[in-house]
Amino acid sequence: MSFFAKLNDLHKNAERQTDVLTAAIRAQYRKIDLLPPFIQQYLVSRISLGYSKQTIQRYIYDYHYFFQYVERVSEDRSFLASEVSLKDFLQIEKGAIEYYISYLALEMENEPRTINRKVSALQSLFDYLVKKGETSINPVIGVERPKIGKREPVFLTLSEAQLLLKTIRDTSHLSRRQLRYANKLVERDYAVIYLLLSSGLRISELANLKMKDVDEVEKAIKVRGKGNKERRIPLSVETVDVINHYLNSLPIKYRPSGGEDFLFVGYDFQVQQYSKGVTISALQKMIQRQLKRAKEQYQFLRHKDITAHKLRHSFATALVSNGVDVLTVQSLLGHESVATTQVYAHVQDHARQEAIQRLSIS
Repeated sequence: MSFFAKLNDLHKNAERQTDVLTAAIRAQYRKIDLLPPFIQQYLVSRISLGYSKQTIQRYIYDYHYFFQYVERVSEDRSFLASEVSLKDFLQIEKGAIEYYISYLALEMENEPRTINRKVSALQSLFDYLVKKGETSINPVIGVERPKIGKREPVFLTLSEAQLLLKTIRDTSHLSRRQLRYANKLVERDYAVIYLLLSSGLRISELANLKMKDVDEVEKAIKVRGKGNKERRIPLSVETVDVINHYLNSLPIKYRPSGGEDFLFVGYDFQVQQYSKGVTISALQKMIQRQLKRAKEQYQFLRHKDITAHKLRHSFATALVSNGVDVLTVQSLLGHESVATTQVYAHVQDHARQEAIQRLSIS
C-alpha cells in the first residue's frame, strides 16, 4: 500500500470513530459531550476550520436546546440526545422544522433574530451531512423564517458616555462591600468600558485580547473576530493612556506582562487574588452593574436599554455622526456585509435633514 493510500485510510478511519472529542475539547466546551456523535464530529470539523470558541459554544447550546424541544414533544422521559442515531435524525422533514419555528415564536416567545440563529445552526449541520453524502436533502432549506424588523440602534451620546465613565470612578456612594470591589477593579472596569466605547469591540473580542495584541508604538490593537477573521483597530492616545493606567494600578505580581497574558484580569474574592483573564459573563455583569449605578445618579439615562453590545453601537454612531463613511465603519466593526453597517445610516439621515433645514435661499 502506498503512503497516499495510507493517508486515505487514516481519513476513513477518523470518520468511522464515534468518540472524536479530545480531553482539551471536552474541557473547553460546555455540554458538547451531551450531543450525538455525528454532531460532535461536525463541531470538531468546524473547530479544525478555525471557527471561534464563541461560535462553537453557541452551536452547542442551540443543538442542546433543539433536543430539549424534541424530548418535550416526544414525552419520552428516557430520551437522551447523546443516544440519537444519525439514521433517526435524518428522518426530520420540513414540516417538523416549521413546527419548531412556531414553538420558538409562540410558546417560547423568542425574538426573530434568535429563532433564525437556532434554525441556521440546524441548516449548517444538514449542509455538512449533505456534503459528506449522508443524505441528499436539507429539510431546512426553503423553510419560511421570521422577518427581522429594522430598528434604529440604541446608543449613548458623547455626554452620556462621559457620565457613565465618571460614575465608575466615583466611589462616594458605594457601600463597604462595593468599595472593597472597587478598590480592586475600578481601573479595570473603567478601561473595559472606555475601550468598548472607543474601539467598537465585541465583548467576546475584548475578553480574548492578549498583551501581544496591543501595539503601543503603532497605537493599535489586533482583533480576531467572527469567522476567525483578523482586523486592526487604531487607538487614540487617550485610550492607550487609559490601558496603561489600568495596568499600572494592578499589583506587579498579577500585572499582565507576557505576550500570551490576557490584557484584562479578573478577581476571585473567595481566594482573594487576581485571576488570569476574565469571562464574557463576568464582563457583561460588570457593565450592567455600572450602568445601573449611572441610571441611579442620572435619571435621563433610565429610558435607555443599554447593554455591552450597545456600547459598540455608541462607537459606530459617533463615527458616522462625525462624517466617517459606512465602509470605514464596516471595517472597524468587522462586519462581513456593509448591509449590517447600514443600520447606522440613520445618523447621516438626521444630518442631511438638519442641513436642509438650515439652508436658506431667500
